[in-house]
Amino acid sequence: MPQKLVLDTDLLRARIMALEYDHLTEAEIRRIYMEETGKEPPDYIKVYHSDDFKKGRDFGFDGTIVHFYDEKQGINQKYTITRGSEEHENDTWKPHDWAYNMFGILAGQSDRQYRYALRFDKIVTKKIQEELKRKRATIPLETIGMGHSLGGNLSQMLQLIEKRFDHVYVINDAPPSVYQLSYLDEDFSYDLVETFNLKDKDFNAIYSLPPAELKAFAEEYYKKHVDEHSIHHLTAEEDLLYAVSGVRGFIDIGSRDWIDTNDQFTSLKGLIEKIPDQDVKAIQLYFSQYADVYNEKGLDGVVQAMTGVDLEWIESLTQYDVGDYVWNMPDIVEKVSDMFKDMREKIPELLKHIKILQRHKEAILQAFVDSGFLTMEQKEAISQEVKHIEQDVKKLDQILSDVRNNAVWFMALGGLSSGIALFVVFKQIKHYVTDILARLQTINRHMADVREAAVTSVDAHSLHKVINTLARAKGREYDKQGNMILVGWIETEKGTKKIRLNISSAVRLYQKGLRITEEKEAVLRQIKWLYIQEYVEDFEGRKRQLIRKIEDMEQNPSAYQHLLGSFSYDAQQVYVLRRIDVHESIPTMDPSIPDAFEGMFASYEQEIAKGRELIANIKQAFEQFFEKDKQLANLFDLRYE
Repeated sequence: MPQKLVLDTDLLRARIMALEYDHLTEAEIRRIYMEETGKEPPDYIKVYHSDDFKKGRDFGFDGTIVHFYDEKQGINQKYTITRGSEEHENDTWKPHDWAYNMFGILAGQSDRQYRYALRFDKIVTKKIQEELKRKRATIPLETIGMGHSLGGNLSQMLQLIEKRFDHVYVINDAPPSVYQLSYLDEDFSYDLVETFNLKDKDFNAIYSLPPAELKAFAEEYYKKHVDEHSIHHLTAEEDLLYAVSGVRGFIDIGSRDWIDTNDQFTSLKGLIEKIPDQDVKAIQLYFSQYADVYNEKGLDGVVQAMTGVDLEWIESLTQYDVGDYVWNMPDIVEKVSDMFKDMREKIPELLKHIKILQRHKEAILQAFVDSGFLTMEQKEAISQEVKHIEQDVKKLDQILSDVRNNAVWFMALGGLSSGIALFVVFKQIKHYVTDILARLQTINRHMADVREAAVTSVDAHSLHKVINTLARAKGREYDKQGNMILVGWIETEKGTKKIRLNISSAVRLYQKGLRITEEKEAVLRQIKWLYIQEYVEDFEGRKRQLIRKIEDMEQNPSAYQHLLGSFSYDAQQVYVLRRIDVHESIPTMDPSIPDAFEGMFASYEQEIAKGRELIANIKQAFEQFFEKDKQLANLFDLRYE
């Protein structure tokens, strides 16, 4: 009989996935589970982070695996969460996972993240199996894949190619592409070559196949090899990745549920579909030629291969002082000369493919006009600004060409003269760059509504938006830190007022207060024990020792003969100690000592009692507020840590 899933709702899964971006912990999993179910989670929860398995290498992949085990509940489940697209790398402007979206998914010729995700899942699964063997577990391990955005793509790929999971749940996923699958899946690639009579070694030939036939072939192939009902999609109608899912090559396998994150907006899908198929093909072919460079050298290598610009060297110049520029002028000019030569060869090829998008500028702008995002006047103004920007870029290109052609002359000038010549060039460059920036700002003003549409589409892609859409019907919201916020209304003298109660913070406050109170009580018990041991029992012990000593002296006086002093042998026969009588008077402990301690103990007990009363009042107030919602009321009795 199949197990009941621990993470059994879209909202529960989405909240766990959202916190995975910030280093998911066992305590947070327990908190989220309790908030959503009002029950204790499975007894055993173990979290595995991909960072712990990288061994000094970073493949741009991040993820987490969570193992739930509970013998009594019959639960043994492993959740593999592959992380979604991040906007940029830490401390730099460079795109991170979106680069893989381009080379790994759209062009289909990178396996960097997929291979590492597979390796991570295999290693952790082995560790879990070994732990289950030590426990002599009899419950079979059920495996679940989850992911958002790029993470959703990776989870599906692991299922389609490796059949790694019993279930896959993805949210606003980047769909798998035929090109990606043919690059990674040898069996599928073989069938593809045979069916369409392709040359074995020519991967680019796949881009020339009719997209509709290719999509139909791929979907039929994988539906035969994988249970399509094992893959479940949750998609926002406004999602940007869904908007591009109609582009050539993407396939759709599995069931899909929809949510509407913004009833005032639909989708950019119709606009994106206006780009002709042959132009998408040209973009894929262009990026595919740089896939090997990306696999080997990452994004910096691709930028240099596409443009001739050495990003690493340029960024190193930002660390220079003025004196460094003068001192290193010959080397800088020589490097610039070599780089410009490379740029002159590669930038025209890049511009040719950029013009594919420029070619459809009018059609795309007109589509925005037709959709009500632009007026005709705004469209014409934007077109004029773009035209002027193109002119400025050409003038900049000419200046850079002159610098390259006159590199030897710059070196010959040397010292101050060379610096002045470069200053004149940089002043010209600044003029055109400033003009371009001003025109971009003008375009930005005209594109306010378009930008709003794009922001809405990107916002709909986020897990935060999905989570709050799912929670709306329950009268709840969640902030970006994952806190549950109850939204309600109360009647006041001035009318109805909206209130927002941070349930997560309230429960944390209560539980932390309770934990601190319990810690204080434990410390007070320890102090009382030490007082009894070090003062009361010590005093009584010393008293008992003294009485025993007195009794011994009275019962065995001869043993204390030496107390009379030293005598000659004859005298010792006369002066013999035959009896000892002790008239003892042992006072009780100084009353000031127990009085001081008892007063201190009473003060601490009173303080702790007030603390307990305060946190009890917090709990009672919330329980009364949530009297009809027993699940929320019960949260205060559950412990996260």
